[in-house]
Amino acid sequence: MLLYGRFTLFILVLLTVFSCQLPAQGDPDWRIAPVQINVQVGEDRPLQLLNDTAQELKGAEWSVDDSKLGELEEIDSHQVLHTKAIGTLHVTAILQGQVRSREIKIWPADQRLPEGIAKWSMQDLDHEIKQLAAVPSPDGPNMYSLEQTDTGNTYLRAYTEEGFQLWAWHIPDETREVELVCGDWLGGALISVNRMDSYTLYAVGNDGKLRWQRKVDGLRKGFTINTDSQLYLLTQSVDGTAANLTSISDVSGATKFKLLLPKSVEAQDGVKRQGSTFECSSAFTSNPSRTQTSSLFVNMDGLPYLAFTQRKLTVGTSKCTPGVSVNPDDVYLERLEQLTLWQIRPDGTYRSTIVEQIKNKQPLSTAVYTVSPTTGIMTDNMNGVLIPARWFDDAGSENAIDPGDDVVYRVAEDGQAIYKLPLPHYAGALHDGMVIGENDVAFATRGGILIAFNVRTGKELWRWDSNTTEISVFAALANGDCLVQTPTALVEVTTSTQSKEIAKGKAMMD
Repeated sequence: MLLYGRFTLFILVLLTVFSCQLPAQGDPDWRIAPVQINVQVGEDRPLQLLNDTAQELKGAEWSVDDSKLGELEEIDSHQVLHTKAIGTLHVTAILQGQVRSREIKIWPADQRLPEGIAKWSMQDLDHEIKQLAAVPSPDGPNMYSLEQTDTGNTYLRAYTEEGFQLWAWHIPDETREVELVCGDWLGGALISVNRMDSYTLYAVGNDGKLRWQRKVDGLRKGFTINTDSQLYLLTQSVDGTAANLTSISDVSGATKFKLLLPKSVEAQDGVKRQGSTFECSSAFTSNPSRTQTSSLFVNMDGLPYLAFTQRKLTVGTSKCTPGVSVNPDDVYLERLEQLTLWQIRPDGTYRSTIVEQIKNKQPLSTAVYTVSPTTGIMTDNMNGVLIPARWFDDAGSENAIDPGDDVVYRVAEDGQAIYKLPLPHYAGALHDGMVIGENDVAFATRGGILIAFNVRTGKELWRWDSNTTEISVFAALANGDCLVQTPTALVEVTTSTQSKEIAKGKAMMD
């Protein structure tokens, strides 16, 4: 999606503004928060006391060691530091006879903070799971952090831009498998507690109160929300043979409609598989098989899109005598496979587009190349869709390509399939996210390679080799460059031969 000029500044600011891993200077039980504070002259900074479960404590006596540098004022039952001059200020809080202090560095007003200096940092509980920027809302948080204690308690913490904790919500489930899925258009957040055969969704408002919760049988495969706060949820059975898409109100949690995806099947006609051999049979049997799906996303037209591969495979033989072994060379495979794209309308109807179809009859011993979508489906910025997919040998033959041949399909707004762009072979983890920048240039990664291509035509423009095992696209910039996250740094890539390191470590988008 197209990103504009000031985006670069947002990224650099966030890299130096927020940290959540610093120690609390040995403070037990409770502490002054934030635990690290750098502020510029003239800025205000709200302060608070938090205990080891992120609960706010009240009733302390506050003071500063140098009133020429700054002073405290109680506003809405909270302490706010007003800064006056450059220097190092110490703030002290006394609660029930215990004393805590915090050093605050005050910088010049007309000078950017040096690289690597955080404006604030918050001590996490024992384990931080994920940080996530909140969708802006009146009086709502700027950022969320999902954290766990060593005892298995999980909290969602909400912060302002100044590092003030607005609230901490305790998740009622006691489990380690908790995920901060996304922020919603109401300024809240969605949390998923995942189990082996089900999951529970919690919708938490920007005020720290639970809006609704829902337990769902199966595994969560995809999730998206439109600007009307309609949530679309893709769920698949544990064995992968059944999948459904459910539309839910993010405001109330009520279901609007539910769609079942077409099932894939494997049939045996006149033969019965006995391990690696076959026996002739007069019966016809059919069993469900796994349906491969993409993730979900809402396009520029406001509608959700989903890609999946439906397979109908039949193993058979021309003629045989029931009960007699069949030579594997006489067994054939007949198949119909379709990579399909759904555009789902608000009333639960949908437009179905066949992006790729494989229809043939072949000896069973021949390699069976099949196509499945990966998760990185996204808009083409023209109300069409880009679908990353993988071609691979499903039978595991010696001719198989490992891990597969990756491609990107483009389907236009009217549902017409435009092109199939090959991507380079790679090893390692799959990072299939893509971004689109200026002049219709799109960026994708496979392994340690960044690929730039024309999103309209599918023509590859250039490749950049990171000389690492894996990278992922982070953002497209207004100057035509691409920000790439490597294992150790954020890198701005201009061409196949031009790149520069922007910052060390991992970046997060505000």
